[in-house]
Amino acid sequence: MVRADVVIIGCGMQGATMALAAARSGLKPVLVERDRIASGATGNSYGFIHGGLRYLQTMHLGRWRRSRRAQAWFLKSYPDLVRPLRCIMPLYRGRIRSPNAFRILAAAESLLSGAAGDAPRLSPPVLLSADDVPSEYPIPRQDLAGAAVWHDLVVPDMKALLLAILSDAEVTGSALIEEAEVRDVMVVNDRVRGVRIVRPDRSFEEIATSQVIVCTGSWTLPNLAGGEPASTAVLAFNLLLDAPFPLDAALAVSEIPGRGRSYFLRPYEGGTLVGTFYRAAPGASHPEVEPSDVAAFRKSIERALPGSALASAPVRRVMAGLLPDRDGTGRSLSTEDVVSTSGPAGFCRMLGTKLTTAPLLSFETAAKLWPSRAQGTA
Repeated sequence: MVRADVVIIGCGMQGATMALAAARSGLKPVLVERDRIASGATGNSYGFIHGGLRYLQTMHLGRWRRSRRAQAWFLKSYPDLVRPLRCIMPLYRGRIRSPNAFRILAAAESLLSGAAGDAPRLSPPVLLSADDVPSEYPIPRQDLAGAAVWHDLVVPDMKALLLAILSDAEVTGSALIEEAEVRDVMVVNDRVRGVRIVRPDRSFEEIATSQVIVCTGSWTLPNLAGGEPASTAVLAFNLLLDAPFPLDAALAVSEIPGRGRSYFLRPYEGGTLVGTFYRAAPGASHPEVEPSDVAAFRKSIERALPGSALASAPVRRVMAGLLPDRDGTGRSLSTEDVVSTSGPAGFCRMLGTKLTTAPLLSFETAAKLWPSRAQGTA
């Protein structure tokens, strides 16, 4: 029987960074993934590692600071696997997203960064005048007052990043088990003693361990030890359009210029990646995107980019996942990470709400699970 200090189920960003946190705590993890690396919500995400500028709109300083710390961790730990990406948001006269509003945000970011002692990491945000917004930007021009420009990080190859994290955690070879599903957690005297997995050929295998951490997001099976997982009832998906994007940048647009939900467009695999569209999916256990969902998203793009050829470009790929919500209805995204140790001793569930802050949650969880061992920090 294979033995492991800890078995981590799920190889998205949460599972990979949890394996790294375990390894830095002196443990030897084994990671089990039911499909392939980066096949779930992480691999289908928009790929932004953002610095929290958006949270200053609501003065959520805690989330701003947390995002800044997490972005710095990616930039320091994996500089060759993330890159700065220029982000551009058109601003309009008399709208919520106006030059004056952006000046306030930029000033607040500068002030808070200085007070926190942060050294500059990426280029500071700047404001373009309407005359400086290039004509090739496919945006509505009526009442255009300028554009906000800032930089976030983007992950060009999510699978490569996850593999690098796993390599640092020494989760390679037999310690990384793909295309295998954990069918149940073995419990003796209310303590975890192992897991039973099934391979694609229907053969079973047992792994002896005293610690199991579930990092599978929406794929969490309710019959695993520890009761019901937190709700993931928001369907989120991006569209990869079969048309080149004219900018090496991400462009934020909305159906009503200057207000409402923003959609981002950026170059990706020779096409244009557009995201993210959300809808409620109460009770869903798989991210099933219906043709009506794609049609609704395309209508939104058409309204945001009137007259643009991108609105009618063929869809090359639909990239979907399920995200945590507040109450099971899927009407609003959750902002609270969930770490639950209810159930037998040695069992833990994790559900992070943001790709960006997954490493922080993993290292914080490791410090709580193994306080005498935890050495590395994010």
